[in-house]
Amino acid sequence: MDRNAVFLASMALAAVGLWGQGSGSSYRPAGVSKAGDIPFPSNSTVTGLVTLGISVGSDGSVQNVSVIRDLPPLTAAAQDGLKNWQFAPAVENGKMVEGNCRVQIIFNPFNPGDTTIPGGSEPAATAADGSDAEFQPAQLESAEFASYPENTVASGTVVLQLGVDAEGGVSGARVFRGAGPLAGAATRTAKNWKFTAATYKGTAVSSVVPVAFVFASPAQGTP
Repeated sequence: MDRNAVFLASMALAAVGLWGQGSGSSYRPAGVSKAGDIPFPSNSTVTGLVTLGISVGSDGSVQNVSVIRDLPPLTAAAQDGLKNWQFAPAVENGKMVEGNCRVQIIFNPFNPGDTTIPGGSEPAATAADGSDAEFQPAQLESAEFASYPENTVASGTVVLQLGVDAEGGVSGARVFRGAGPLAGAATRTAKNWKFTAATYKGTAVSSVVPVAFVFASPAQGTP
């Protein structure tokens, strides 16, 4: 990797604000460094959760995108939206290396009556979806839709990066895209999600999970 690539990747790591394993950690996972909009498919009333596995090269480039949780036609919209995202590579012993992460994309209905997102637990990562032999990303166990703030009719994408601790709890959240009432609603909701913690060489570790809330327009008629 040339010096410019190293500098850019280092800046991406600084921007991403990764939660690693703590002081002296030998491994820090890949994560998002810049996020773009994910449009809600026009004329679609389908809502729910799409999970994509992202394989990230040592220079931060996306090597592969695999579908972990499929929900047509939302999966295609999620894949198209992530084409404009940028990622920071994993770091092992101070060196940027290939890594992987999972991105959770929630197509959020307007004021859902039942906030529970169906779908159950995720499977463990495999080599087919970009996993390596040593790091397993955190797996989502349970999640909820966000409720729209009172008197809010806004729509659009809010992107967070969650810190998930070694017990599977959400330890923090950083907003990468979106502001105002919707960002607050997304952050409050995601902090209550439950995960199976990531593992590194078989040991549970803290990690990061990029999450996108795609809020439907009230005019879209989502249930």
